Amino acid sequence: MKKIASLLLVAASVSAAPTVAAQPLADVNLQLPANAPVTLPQLRDAGTGSSTGGVPVQHDAGAPVPQPFTPDYLTGYISDISAYDYGIYSQVNSLFPEVRQNQPETMQANLDTVVRINNTATPEQVARAQEDAIASEGGLLTALSPALGGEFGAAFRAALDENRLPKTTYLLDNGYLARAGGLASSTLIEKGIFNNPRPHIVAPDRIVRYITPGAEDLYLTGPSFPSGHTNQATWVTSLLAYMVPEVAPQLAYRGVEAGNSRVVLGVHYPLDVIGGRMSGYAAAADRLNDPRMRHALDQAAAELRAEIEWRTGKTIAQLVASDAPYVSTQQAVTTMGEWADYGLPRVYNPDAPMIVPQAAPVLLAGKFPNLSWDQRAEVLRLTASEAGNPLDWQGEGGSWQRINLVAALAASVTVGADGQVSVS
Repeated sequence: MKKIASLLLVAASVSAAPTVAAQPLADVNLQLPANAPVTLPQLRDAGTGSSTGGVPVQHDAGAPVPQPFTPDYLTGYISDISAYDYGIYSQVNSLFPEVRQNQPETMQANLDTVVRINNTATPEQVARAQEDAIASEGGLLTALSPALGGEFGAAFRAALDENRLPKTTYLLDNGYLARAGGLASSTLIEKGIFNNPRPHIVAPDRIVRYITPGAEDLYLTGPSFPSGHTNQATWVTSLLAYMVPEVAPQLAYRGVEAGNSRVVLGVHYPLDVIGGRMSGYAAAADRLNDPRMRHALDQAAAELRAEIEWRTGKTIAQLVASDAPYVSTQQAVTTMGEWADYGLPRVYNPDAPMIVPQAAPVLLAGKFPNLSWDQRAEVLRLTASEAGNPLDWQGEGGSWQRINLVAALAASVTVGADGQVSVS
């Protein structure tokens, strides 16, 4: 209910606002000084408490004892309101009205691309897309878990089934009520602002409808831009990549793959999932730049890692080294290169320098803890996607569209004696 009330309050504040026009993005940096005070309440014993559905926590001899967050972790997060206009993330995608109104060739390519991907989808792609669609309401961590690897993913799912990861599920699961999501978990307000019809509404004769047995109709009639499923999968996997950096490229890839699932079903255009990816990255960065939320995520990471190491009898490093990966790092990087812009027209300066959004370097904090803020920004710059694509803001505030988190997390980074960064 708190989530719904918050959405309604923000919706009321923006309902009279004009359609978002292309304008410079505000500089954003929620990072506080290293000595900023953070309240660290004592954790209570879990007992038989449960964070999901009242299922009793299972205890085994020698196992870590699950300890849910205390009630004071319900509130107190500065990142509950975004650093952008109106406290939401519409400003991240402020170029979309320009594209829709003045770039008919781009919009036609946008439609033609979703038709091609939808019409040629393999049975495996369709099955995955259906699973991803249903998971948004609950069980998202289970759907995303294969990205951890074969043995790792199985151990993670077992821990979730036994309700032994209360902190992790509180922050990242439970559908649109996941605590680390907040307003970022839903793009309902942004959809109302941009009000773009879905592809199966615009071109019903060109889209194949893949009916999902046992599920409600997945072909919604509400606005399409930006994709909420993509946004949700992106911020969740970006935060998981911070928590488990050993498989960070695969996790980031899985988030992007979940976005592509929306195109496979024909319920979203490529621009919808690119926009959802952009807002998801921005939301994850806001969360990691919030000291209190980052401390909560650190606790969840410790919980997750201790549980998996107990279950498998291996350190996380040993487990990942011996495990069957979801995809190879090279495959993840290569496929992300295709999904970065879906081959849509390059309509702006193709040689524009990459301006890294001020909040973005924190997305690499788990993978590259020893790099400085500026060095992480340089990694993001050196691994960025090509310039000039339809949602590529090339002015002040930087381009979330060009952030290629898969490539950045997969990079081999070298720091010279002068502090300069190079990647391969």
